[in-house]
Amino acid sequence: MTFLDQSDRTTLAAARLFAEHEDGTVVGEDAGMLMVASARPFLRSLFYSSARRFDRGVPAEKSVEAVRSFGEEHRQQLNLWASVDGDTDLIAAAEAAGMTRGIELEDMGIASAPAVPSPAFGVELAEVRDAEEADSFADVHRALRIEAEQDPETVLHFASATVLLDPRVHAFVAYWEREPAAAALAFRHEDSAGLFWVATKTSARNRGLGALVSAAAIDGAFRAGAKSATLTATALGAPVYRRLGFERFSGRARYTF
Repeated sequence: MTFLDQSDRTTLAAARLFAEHEDGTVVGEDAGMLMVASARPFLRSLFYSSARRFDRGVPAEKSVEAVRSFGEEHRQQLNLWASVDGDTDLIAAAEAAGMTRGIELEDMGIASAPAVPSPAFGVELAEVRDAEEADSFADVHRALRIEAEQDPETVLHFASATVLLDPRVHAFVAYWEREPAAAALAFRHEDSAGLFWVATKTSARNRGLGALVSAAAIDGAFRAGAKSATLTATALGAPVYRRLGFERFSGRARYTF
């Protein structure tokens, strides 16, 4: 199985998990697409108000039309995420339908667990094992939403205790000077894992905390049986993951109507 296949199945399974635990979110499957109409839309995300392919045997034109129809039905602008290498037909159909290409991210994979760095002085690493730790995980993401003048409650799509305490989720928080400063989770699906929702508060950046929580989350998934891990990285995050041993296997482009 390729990294692309593994990325597809873990991300799709994670999308279903997140959607199941946010009241008001609607999930649809049609024409080979998994589509999510979020209760609290958040534009640039793999999961909020998103569409992602799960069956490449369906004609791409039908898939694009399904995305359009689902978005109109739920009055949302869906983010269609397409693999630059694996979904060339879907990209062509999206562009022919007048969809606009936006940000392109980097799909990366690793076949062995990275070494977990030793926390620096003043840093404490904790696995999320109870509701209090789950709230600390959410606090990191809420702080960034507030800083960007966005709805901080959008974090409930993935940072609720019901999601973070799921046995397939390996979530970690790094504390700096006893305050939650960075967070990441790995979601394990069968023998693959996906790394998602890596964040560091602005005031705590350039201290290696993002790499610390990322490595810890991936290591947790490998210890629980994962044999590979994938992620989709921004330009800012990609160098961090390369230092952990991840390698690029494709790009991931966002299209919207």
